[in-house]
Amino acid sequence: MIASKGKIIRRVVALVIPVGVFLSLAACKIDDGPTGLEITQDQWIDAGGECTVPELATPTERIKGVLDVAVLDSYSTHYLFYPLLNNLLGPLSGQVGGDLSNVEEKNNILLKSFKVKLEVETSAGTSFAWDPECSGEFDVPTATAKLPPQGSLAMATEIIRPCNAAPLFRLLQAAALEGVPYPTVTVNTTIRAHGSVGSTGISSPPFRFPVDVCYGCLQTGYSDPAAAQVQFPAIPKCSDLTTNPYKGDSCNPAQDYLVLCCATSVDDNGNATGVECPGVPTSSAGH
Repeated sequence: MIASKGKIIRRVVALVIPVGVFLSLAACKIDDGPTGLEITQDQWIDAGGECTVPELATPTERIKGVLDVAVLDSYSTHYLFYPLLNNLLGPLSGQVGGDLSNVEEKNNILLKSFKVKLEVETSAGTSFAWDPECSGEFDVPTATAKLPPQGSLAMATEIIRPCNAAPLFRLLQAAALEGVPYPTVTVNTTIRAHGSVGSTGISSPPFRFPVDVCYGCLQTGYSDPAAAQVQFPAIPKCSDLTTNPYKGDSCNPAQDYLVLCCATSVDDNGNATGVECPGVPTSSAGH
């Protein structure tokens, strides 16, 4: 996988941190109880392949995520959640205006956004705060999508934004510089889907999903013998790679699966000045 003449180099791991089944809707008023809208699970997406969220419920659901903040730059680091949503309302046809022939479905849900809340688990004596311009509670608008009664819908939504990842990066990088190997902190996320049924708003009960945010943990532990020599923070040149079996999540290489990056360029000291994740092999070596 890695050409034998290739030199292992060290990456510069410093990112630029930017500044900055109901016919009645009465149940929709309940904060944590059942409503006509629910997030059923986080859909399972395999590593590699096309970035496509399965439309039907996957047999396996992801119950915890992993985000490696040392994979991408600070403008790209984020975590994607793949919710499967269900409309639990029963069909309810109604007449539109005075035209008896004009009937529409009254219990379609129009999905509009997700409300996300992030809470960081810290050890005793450790404090954490989000940057002033980037709250841990935010709304993520979606393209308007229609959920028919008893229907389902799967999509991708961002639940950790780059501006949320930035202070987590700083926290974990500081721990790494103090000698902690692959430091990790858990971010407990709470997600609610928001939409409307006619002129009435509707929200799903909270869906709780923990994400282990780490510094380098998805860039180590390779089982491939050739990749084992380039554990984080070491990185091969792209020109030394012949294959790359570690490509991360197909929609976001920084989450959930091992990923192998490579250096597209290096400085005079041998430090990576350009990094590609996942790494794309450019070596013509035969093995």
